[in-house]
Amino acid sequence: MMKHLKRVAVLATVLAIPAGIAVAQSGPPWGGWGWRYGPPYGYFSGTKVDRSKVDAAVKQTLDKATKGQSWTNPGGVKLTPILVDSQIVGQIWEDADPKTLTVGSFWAGRWGVNVQLVKDGKA
Repeated sequence: MMKHLKRVAVLATVLAIPAGIAVAQSGPPWGGWGWRYGPPYGYFSGTKVDRSKVDAAVKQTLDKATKGQSWTNPGGVKLTPILVDSQIVGQIWEDADPKTLTVGSFWAGRWGVNVQLVKDGKA
């Protein structure tokens, strides 16, 4: 009897692994999300953003920007906020003049376009 139960347990495990992988890849059988679609709480905007518009907007923002007071997070990383009209619009990880920064990569997110700032070719 015990040998029979062990075989059933092994068979159930062997069958459950591929089923679990299939559900993870395509989402639950009732649909809604999976690796092909992205979770409902993710930020997959699907919008295309023109590089020249992003460059112009960032240049205009950085021309008005000033550096805020530097602080160190609990992980020991020194961060300096970028301020425009006393509002934080970003953070820099090294001491740099905001007017000398350029745009690296960028992506459209749930709350607008996110931009990676670059100083001397280094992000």
